[in-house]
Amino acid sequence: MASVTDGAFDGPVYHVGVTPVPYTVERDPEADAVDLSMTADATVTVSAPPNATPADIEATLDARRAWLLDSLYGLAARPRRGRRFERSEKLRYGGRRYPLTVAESQIDSPRLTFDGSRFLLRIPRRGATRDARRRAVHEWYLDRASDVLPECAADVAPESPPTVCVGSPDRRWVRDAGDRLDLHWRLVLLPRPVAGYAVAHALVRRAHDPSDPEFWTALGARVSNPQSRGTWLRRNGGRVRI
Repeated sequence: MASVTDGAFDGPVYHVGVTPVPYTVERDPEADAVDLSMTADATVTVSAPPNATPADIEATLDARRAWLLDSLYGLAARPRRGRRFERSEKLRYGGRRYPLTVAESQIDSPRLTFDGSRFLLRIPRRGATRDARRRAVHEWYLDRASDVLPECAADVAPESPPTVCVGSPDRRWVRDAGDRLDLHWRLVLLPRPVAGYAVAHALVRRAHDPSDPEFWTALGARVSNPQSRGTWLRRNGGRVRI
């Protein structure tokens, strides 16, 4: 069972990766099969025939997991169109947006740095294409994620910090690979408490199914306000990208 009813939510919850997604069931006499739709606040509406059982609904949620992951996270999506990485744009980091400055320099390829309040993208004097700028920005985030995310994992599991690998696990913020956690580099774009929640969720899930009453208790022992952090991730995760 992937769904639970928890006191922090008004109804059943389906866990999509590390994100708890509340859903409601609407019985439709004209429906031939169970179908799903997502609302503006990233909750799910299940349209079901009158004779559909909870197992039928659960099976449809499981079958549509890839769609739910893409809708919530957008991690398999292409980069945003229109982003040129020029002066006056802003870049996300740690849940905030910081101004970007671009300066020409005697270098061979673009290079991004961050001083804590502003991003600086140095480009060759001959200029740089949008793709070259994007590569430099992407490389900075990957390097930063490789430093920050292991610390984030250690914060929520100080007694036994998990081994982590930073990259781009398909469609997921966190993938439990058994002997390690594969973390998506885009976690560094999120507020650090939300990134920590995502790691803690994956760790707690090793011992507790989300349908177990002990799940949220164990998760709350690792991070404060886990339901609110999960709600933030559900509502905002798909929009957070470079």
